[in-house]
Amino acid sequence: MATLFDPRVDEHLISTEGERVIDEVRRHPLAFFIPTAIIVLGVAVMSASTVVALQFAWIPVGIGTAIVLFGAYRFLIVHMDRFVITNMRVFRIHGIFTQHKATMPMSRILDISVHKPLLGRVFRYGHFVFESAAQDQGLRDIRFVGRPDERDLTIQRVIQRSGLRSAFSPFDSDEDNDAQSATEDNAIATDETDSQSEVITDVDSDISAGESYQWKTMELEMPRQSETSEEIVIHETSPADPISETAYAWDLRWPERARMEAVTTLMDTQRRLTAELDELLRPLGLNYSRFEVLLMLFLDAQGAIPLVDLFDRLQGTAPSTSSSVTWLEDASMVKRVVCPEDDETVLVEITSKGRTATDRASRSLAEARFGFSALSERESRQLRVLLARYRENTIGI
Repeated sequence: MATLFDPRVDEHLISTEGERVIDEVRRHPLAFFIPTAIIVLGVAVMSASTVVALQFAWIPVGIGTAIVLFGAYRFLIVHMDRFVITNMRVFRIHGIFTQHKATMPMSRILDISVHKPLLGRVFRYGHFVFESAAQDQGLRDIRFVGRPDERDLTIQRVIQRSGLRSAFSPFDSDEDNDAQSATEDNAIATDETDSQSEVITDVDSDISAGESYQWKTMELEMPRQSETSEEIVIHETSPADPISETAYAWDLRWPERARMEAVTTLMDTQRRLTAELDELLRPLGLNYSRFEVLLMLFLDAQGAIPLVDLFDRLQGTAPSTSSSVTWLEDASMVKRVVCPEDDETVLVEITSKGRTATDRASRSLAEARFGFSALSERESRQLRVLLARYRENTIGI
């Protein structure tokens, strides 16, 4: 019986991956109040058999026994309900004869709401409401959690220590901002100088070994007041590159090799970059297309944009944008509302859950440098200028 009525939490741990229990949360004693009251009621009904005729004594005894068994069943349900916090996830186990388990990785927790009623403030208990990217209903509501503030802090610490949430320093004054900016600029300049030195050293050593290199220079017009252009040195792509091989074969038959090679490289980079960013956002239940919708709404002053305008701003195909909006709406990150000034206009409005997801996704992308860690700050600006030149000729920005 002891084994039957023990949830055996240790058996559900991924011990081979180093998972360990941080806190095993049992239901607050007040959660046993109703089952206990039912049992007391059943005992009271059974005691009525002493005041009725002997031939009818079995009636209150039978009814009372049924009530007591029902109360014991409810008592065991509360006893077997465990909420577990580990260093990797949170999960809930409940059930007596058939056991149910719901789990949620720390990376999918978007928001935790703690509700403490009046009795909860007196007896130190509360109810947890988890908002996750997967909308796992088995872990959405955890009721009668003792010391809820401490448990909430425990989860936040685990998320912080696991690196799922980046720490940031508040901006105390303009002087601190200027000092920080100057430090970052110096670091960038140092990195660029070191990178250039390494390139020159490698090239000199290769040239001395007898290898020939072809170099090209190009002028990039930068929108700066201090200087009107910058010159960078670009090395030819390695001949072993499949795109270069294709471009060489193209050049033997048709013109415009340079543009063909540039467009093919750009398309290949776009596919690889999209796959990398989608994988980075996958723990939050997002991909980059959905993130773009959230970011557009997050940065809007009203947090709501007409659906038609949203299609235009994202400059994508209407079906793909509509699919992203529908998914986000099902995940409760956005909602569609009717414009108060125009009943025929439908607005897409970001929710608090959507703002939390956008903030977390933005931090993750910034930490990963948007997949462009191989490019320096200056190279990223130069790439933007080149692409902006094409966009100016096509969409007139």
